[in-house]
Amino acid sequence: MKKLFSISLFFSLTAMLFTGCVSEEDDLFSSSAAERLMESKKAYTERLGGTTWVMEYYPLNTDEAPKGSGYLILNQFKKDGSVVQAMQNELSDGKYLTDTSLWEVISDQGTVLSFNTYNKCLHTFSDPGIYQTGQGYEGDYEFVILNIDEGAKYGMLKGKKRATYNRLTRLPDDTNFEEYLKDVQDFQNTVFSSSAPNDCLLRVGDTTMVVTNASSGIASMYPLGGDPISQTTDHAFLITKNDGKYYFRFREALAFGDLKVQELKYNEEKDLFEGVQGEIGVVEGPNPNIFYGDAMGNNHKWQLQRASVMSESMKAIYEEMYNSFRKFNTNYTLQTVQLSLINDEKSADYGKLKLDITYRVRSSTAHLQVYYDFSYNEQGISISNRQLQGNAQTVMNSIKGIEPFLNAIEGSFVADKDNTVFNLSTLKLTSALDSNISYVLTFIN
Repeated sequence: MKKLFSISLFFSLTAMLFTGCVSEEDDLFSSSAAERLMESKKAYTERLGGTTWVMEYYPLNTDEAPKGSGYLILNQFKKDGSVVQAMQNELSDGKYLTDTSLWEVISDQGTVLSFNTYNKCLHTFSDPGIYQTGQGYEGDYEFVILNIDEGAKYGMLKGKKRATYNRLTRLPDDTNFEEYLKDVQDFQNTVFSSSAPNDCLLRVGDTTMVVTNASSGIASMYPLGGDPISQTTDHAFLITKNDGKYYFRFREALAFGDLKVQELKYNEEKDLFEGVQGEIGVVEGPNPNIFYGDAMGNNHKWQLQRASVMSESMKAIYEEMYNSFRKFNTNYTLQTVQLSLINDEKSADYGKLKLDITYRVRSSTAHLQVYYDFSYNEQGISISNRQLQGNAQTVMNSIKGIEPFLNAIEGSFVADKDNTVFNLSTLKLTSALDSNISYVLTFIN
C-alpha cells in the first residue's frame, strides 16, 4: 500500500511541475507570431510616419563601382502613406532629383519596409534596363527592418534580396533635401578631392593604411610601406551630416587585430576624422612638411607667382623683385618662381633644392637658377647654403630686387595646409624665425 501511495505521489508531483512549466511558456508566448508581426508592423509604421531620414543605400556588397558604391537617398515619410525621396548622383546625371511615391510596412517573413510604387530615385537602382541591360544595379526596394527604436536617431534596414545593410539617420523634419545633398557633396569634394595630389591615412592602433582613390567613394587601402599592388583592398563608404557634424562610415566594419573601425566623425579644429562610439581610429592627411619634400622627391614642383597668397612682408619683397625686372628693361617681365629637387643620382648636386626664377625677355624665356642644401622632417624644412648657377650673379647685379627675395626664401620654414590637410595642392610656408614671412606654393605635376 505504501509503495502504491509513493508512486501516486510521484506522478502527482510530476504532473504539477509539468503544468507549471506549461504555464510559464504560455506567459512567455502569450501572443502568436502573426500577432507579434502585426504589432511590429503597427509600431514601425507609427515611428516612420511623419519623419525624415537619410538612407545610406548600397545596391550590392561588391568592391567595384557602380554597384558596390554607396548612394544617399533622402526620405520624408508622410502619415498618408506617401514618401518624398531625393538624390543627386550619376543615376540622376549629377542633377538634383526628387519624386513622390508610396511606402508601407508589411509582414513578409518578417517586418518589411516596402516602397511599393515606382519612385524615380530608389527604383532606378532595380531597373534592369539601365547600366547592364537585364541586370541594372540590382538594388533592393524592399527592406527587412532590423531596428528603428522609438525616438531613435538611427535605424537599420537589410535588403530583402541582396542582404545589404542600409542605415537610416534621422534628420530634422524641415530639412531642405537639395541643400543637404549639396552640402554633403561640397564637403566630400573638399576633403576627398579628385585633384588632390596627396593620399590620406587611416590609423587604427599601431596600424597605418594609405588611403587612395577616396574621391570615388570606394577607398583603396594598403599598409604604409607596403605594396600598393598586391596588398590593396577596396572599401565603400559614405559621408552624411547629422547635428551639424559630418560622418564618414564604411559599409562594413574594418578589423585590424582586435580593433575595429567603421564610423568616424570630422573634427573641424583638428582637420581629421575621429572614431565614434568608442571606436579607435582616425582618417587624416599627411604631414605637410613631409609631403612638401616627398613631392619634390617624386619629381614634382612647387610654384610661386605674383598672384599667389603671401604675407604683407613677403608680398612687398616679391613686388620689389617684379618691379626691378621692369625697371631694368621694359622688355623684362618676371613670370614664376619654381622649386624642385635635383633627382639625378649621377649628378654632383643630387638632392639639392633648385630655385628657378623664370622671366621673359621680349618673346623668349630666360632662367635664373639657384641651388640650396635642403632637408626636411615632420617638424619643418631647412633651406641653406645658397649656390648661384650660370649667369645668376650677373643678372642679380643688374636687377637689385632679386637679392632680398633670395634672402627671404632661405632659412628654416614650417609647412602647413592652405585649406585642408586632405588636399595639399597648395601649401603655406612660414619662416620659423620671422612669422611675417609666409607664402603659399602651388603643387605642379
